Amino acid sequence: MDDTPEKRLEQDFQQRQETLYDFYKPARPLLSEEEIQSLTPIYNSLLATDSRYGEQTLLAEGGEKRIFRTYDRRLDRFVAMAYALQGESIENQEQFLREARLTANIVHPNIVPIHNMGVDIEGKPFFSMELVPGDSLGDILKKIERDESDYREKYTMDVLLGIYLKVCDAIAYAHSRKVLHLDIKPENIRVGQFGEVLVCDWGMARIINQEEEETQPGQLDADVLNDMTLSGTMKGTPGFMAPEQTVQGGEKTPKTDIYALGALLYKILTDEIPVLGSSANEVIENTQAGNIIPPRKRRADRHVPKGLAAVAMRAMALDPADRYGSTQALQMEIRRYMTGFPTDAERAGPISRLSLLTLRHRMLTLWFLIFFVVLSAVVSANLMIIQKKHLEAEDARQTAERNFALYLSKEVEAEELDAALESASFLTSKSLGVLYPEERLKLLEEIDLTGMAPSKAQIILERMGHLKFMLQRFNASATTYGELEESPETEPLWQLAKRYGTIKPRDRDLLPDLQLAELLSQRNTVKSSMAYPMYHYHTERKKRFSPKSYMPLASIMLGRVNGIHDETIPHVKLTQTEEGYHLDLSETPYTTYSVPIVGSYRKNILQPLHLHSLDISNSTMALVKEVVNLQLKELRMVNVMLEPRDGLPNMLNRMGVEKVILGEGDYPKKIIRKIQSLGIQVVEEDSNTEH
Repeated sequence: MDDTPEKRLEQDFQQRQETLYDFYKPARPLLSEEEIQSLTPIYNSLLATDSRYGEQTLLAEGGEKRIFRTYDRRLDRFVAMAYALQGESIENQEQFLREARLTANIVHPNIVPIHNMGVDIEGKPFFSMELVPGDSLGDILKKIERDESDYREKYTMDVLLGIYLKVCDAIAYAHSRKVLHLDIKPENIRVGQFGEVLVCDWGMARIINQEEEETQPGQLDADVLNDMTLSGTMKGTPGFMAPEQTVQGGEKTPKTDIYALGALLYKILTDEIPVLGSSANEVIENTQAGNIIPPRKRRADRHVPKGLAAVAMRAMALDPADRYGSTQALQMEIRRYMTGFPTDAERAGPISRLSLLTLRHRMLTLWFLIFFVVLSAVVSANLMIIQKKHLEAEDARQTAERNFALYLSKEVEAEELDAALESASFLTSKSLGVLYPEERLKLLEEIDLTGMAPSKAQIILERMGHLKFMLQRFNASATTYGELEESPETEPLWQLAKRYGTIKPRDRDLLPDLQLAELLSQRNTVKSSMAYPMYHYHTERKKRFSPKSYMPLASIMLGRVNGIHDETIPHVKLTQTEEGYHLDLSETPYTTYSVPIVGSYRKNILQPLHLHSLDISNSTMALVKEVVNLQLKELRMVNVMLEPRDGLPNMLNRMGVEKVILGEGDYPKKIIRKIQSLGIQVVEEDSNTEH
């Protein structure tokens, strides 16, 4: 229980407030029946006998149902309402309602939510769902192909791939609930005006419960929700149907949806369906034969990335065994491409890998090129000078000796100049770099501001205020900020300095981890250029941490370095076991665990936790360097393929890992054997197994 002085003061204030409220609480006046009803309009609306839904406006009509826009009087909002097109028979009505109930039971941010289902006064079954203004992905691709500038600028390849990843999220979740969609295509994907992506039309979805399994509470019942009339029949959209969907009795598995996801990626890359044919029957025949033209040949007139083309072709392999093992594995390939790494499907050679490496590190590559150009120029210039001196030496010994002496003197001067520049560079970096804030502050405090131009004096005072704030000397910082002219940039920092100077009166002390986390969460005021060195100084000076007290600060910093707003930072679980602390970062969107300090120097956020075990399964982590500096005994990384993959054994050995848990098929057997040869226990789990 928290029994700090601040907590006791808060409890005492709350008790006094309740006492004062009871004392001054006004007597409740007597109200008439009409006045009471006017206070409860929502409750009264539920008692009304009027029809719940208003006038209907037709939005769309497809092969299975009509969609109307209507007003829901109870929820006070517009919704989309669906009616069956073929609702004459009781079998068709039951299948229509099966779709509604199944969709309502797979709740996910990227699956269209169902609000209500029922039968209207005419006996027609209906269900209502979210009304999302926007376009279908099919309409978006058509408008991009027609070169409509608004859509081409808004929906770049990166944006389309982001939409694609959200579709994969929805399908992966459905597979975890043992549900197959079986009709994935652009027209069944709704893209809202504000980034919403919803997978719709689950009318052909199928539950793949094992027959011998007993249905558990919360589990979808295949006997109730599967449409028995579809058994053994061919249903789907030619061009997006997997080969096993085009034959009677074909076995449908999650890899059937993975084929359709590959076809969807093919459509995004080429704006064409993967299989050619002058008729639906010809398209189906080509599908069964696996006659697919590679995307780069299909659209030689546009840039189709090699890595994505290879991913689409692997997802659409004729044999399901050759496709990706799970939707998460397909997603990981897309993320690998988007972060600048080669995909497994393209089997990139050394040249391609080197090209991608330079693209990932453009600035470093540029500096290397500049260095080599300058080095070549210097070497060439020196060679020319030496050659000239040799020619002059042949003409006259004395002239050569004088030139040689001059050369030596110049060399000495150059070495002295280089040494002076090196010393000045060190002092500059030491005084200006975030690694030495105290030294920089001392240098600034030694500057005499008397007689200095006011604008320059203001700049020096502002920098001194920032440095004192970074060093958590809030009272000193508030004093310095107070000497500045009023400015919208420094005013918020001044207010924060005064507030935290009250909380922590002694400037030489450090804030507790929780209060520092609260301070660093104020991103609009404390920018990253100040937050990162402030965190570095805090962790360097404190040295020892309580993992549970440090965890809120770690969460804030993980959110900052990954560009995630505080209100959407995922909850991470830190638990204490007999062996030590365990941190669960599975299913999190973090791609980096370290804070950039200066240059290539980074500080790992997880190190102060001194973890015994770590779980990063099904996360977006893709780089070995983000975890290599940790010391762990157990690492779980199912559905996580770190790059470079060949560096995984050495990474685990360097970390002191004794047991690693991988997804089945995540890494080649060669790498697994090398890990085991280092004395590390390897456990492979089924990627779809819940942990």
